[in-house]
Amino acid sequence: MPATKPPATATARAQRLRRSVAAIALGFAVAVTAAPSFAETRNDPGLTSLAGNYLAARLAAEETDIDAAAVFYRAALDDDPMNPILMERAFTLGLASGNLDDAVDLAASLPDSVDVNRLAHLTRAVDAFLKGEPAKARDYLATKSRSPLIELTSSLITSWTFAEQRNEADALKALDRLGNADVFRAFTTYNGGLVADLLGDEVEARQRMKDAYDADPNATRIVIAYARILTRAGDPAAAKAVVDRFAGMVGDQPLVDELRTMLKAGKKAPPVVPNARAGAAAALAAIGATIGREGSTELSAAYLQLALYLDPKAEFAAIALAELYERLDRPAHAIEIYRTIASNSPFYRDAEIQIGLNLNSLDKFEEAKRVLSRVVQQNPGDVEPVLAYGAVLRSHEKFVDAAKVYSNEISRITMPKPRDWILFYNRGICYERTNQWPKAEADFRQALKLSPNQPEVLNYLGYSWADRGVNLDEALAMIRKAAELRPTDGAIIDSLGWALYKLGHYQEAVPQLERAVDLVPGDPVLNDHLGDAYWRVGRTVEARFQWAHARDMKPSPDQLKIIEEKLKNGLPPLAGEPSQSAKTTPISADPKKTPKSDATPGTAPDATVPDAAAPDGANPGGDAPAEQP
Repeated sequence: MPATKPPATATARAQRLRRSVAAIALGFAVAVTAAPSFAETRNDPGLTSLAGNYLAARLAAEETDIDAAAVFYRAALDDDPMNPILMERAFTLGLASGNLDDAVDLAASLPDSVDVNRLAHLTRAVDAFLKGEPAKARDYLATKSRSPLIELTSSLITSWTFAEQRNEADALKALDRLGNADVFRAFTTYNGGLVADLLGDEVEARQRMKDAYDADPNATRIVIAYARILTRAGDPAAAKAVVDRFAGMVGDQPLVDELRTMLKAGKKAPPVVPNARAGAAAALAAIGATIGREGSTELSAAYLQLALYLDPKAEFAAIALAELYERLDRPAHAIEIYRTIASNSPFYRDAEIQIGLNLNSLDKFEEAKRVLSRVVQQNPGDVEPVLAYGAVLRSHEKFVDAAKVYSNEISRITMPKPRDWILFYNRGICYERTNQWPKAEADFRQALKLSPNQPEVLNYLGYSWADRGVNLDEALAMIRKAAELRPTDGAIIDSLGWALYKLGHYQEAVPQLERAVDLVPGDPVLNDHLGDAYWRVGRTVEARFQWAHARDMKPSPDQLKIIEEKLKNGLPPLAGEPSQSAKTTPISADPKKTPKSDATPGTAPDATVPDAAAPDGANPGGDAPAEQP
């Protein structure tokens, strides 16, 4: 996996963006290496004007750099304090970046005409709730809105303010009279169950949470809440059945493990939320996480920050916010948040794994190794840390070390289960990359024996056979099956085309390899394969173009040597075929003279765990992503 430079802090990124804006505005390049300090730029009228701050804020927002955008919008607002647009953006970005004190102050200043005023009312309501003024919080939430999101949020927080006053009847009414009840039922039944549970109404809590569970029995938060309620209702057998069903469908998770420990000890699990403010924070976090998955970055961050403001111990909100920063390619920020998770938390193991992966994405390999090796040692028999540690080692081509990590875990297995396929598959990759093909082939076969329909394994083994020119019919059948399972996976489609090529079906190979390049335009191996296929069907000019394209994509040294030889002499003729090299003029080795492709080069995936679709170095392989809490 390509190493990336550590992301800058908000201030450092602010400096960079300020210089970029200055360069655009003044028409000259500003040397990054001679950058002034942030304090110095604050006193430079060429870099800190109202227009400069505004442009820098817009640029930062476009780059989804929430923290830098908040800095610049606040600076612009200082220069024009009555501007409603700047006020709205400074408020929203300040809230999303976690500057809650300033956001609360700005919320009180926003005029009613500003569209974001509903979010400002929510912010003031949360602040009042935190200060022990639930009635005042309800006043801020009383204004009706045509927005379903605001309507849902207001009803949930209003319900929890009544719960704060131990008024169950009005708390449940706030949820039950919500418009579009069917649309919001996933939120209202669950929160209604939590409210009743917190206030000691066992019958109401059990019924409402059962309704939520029946609607979505695979939602972790619902399973945990329902099982806890059942333990206090004196029905541990029903609680165990709920947990066991969930684990069988979704798999064990830290919260499930914690609950199982309580059940074995015969303990009655406490309510999910310890108080009403924690319940309101959990509601905000759930909405914020949902919004984030749908792509609304600023609003998602704002909701998650409000959740943490209301309840600094809201671990789900912290995890969701860290994941949001990961999607924004802000690993340093994600690490900072993950480190707030307490060591006795059921989320701690997952947080430590993500810290290790994010350190690796910051090119801090040795630190990542230390963190992940410690997590592996502290959690013997737990496969998730093993997969993460192995992936990091493989991303730095430490295949021998990674194979040892996988082997240590495999040695613990007395009777392999279907879920163990991934350990054998990943160890097989390590053996293949260290030229231990018999061992690799045995591991791939074992992985398929355990789980026959894994497209990653079908593709890797089939591709490896095709590339070696052995078992070609079986290889093609495997890869066709993988392609049926993953029809939009460019690496697998490339494997299908390459197997057809190896079988001599050049005309049939071309459209498959063209489709693979369309799906993953920036991969040198895929472009190289397409060039070979073009050559064999007589499209030699296009072949040389694809090879030149592959050459310019920074292939491995060994691959580069082969590509340059093909650019010079073409492919050797097949038996009975005249040489093609004399019929065409080689494309110059000078990249400046290489024709440009219409395809837009792709970028490497933003995941710390490499993609698991196919062989490293050809179609990059890796671990299946771990489920997030």
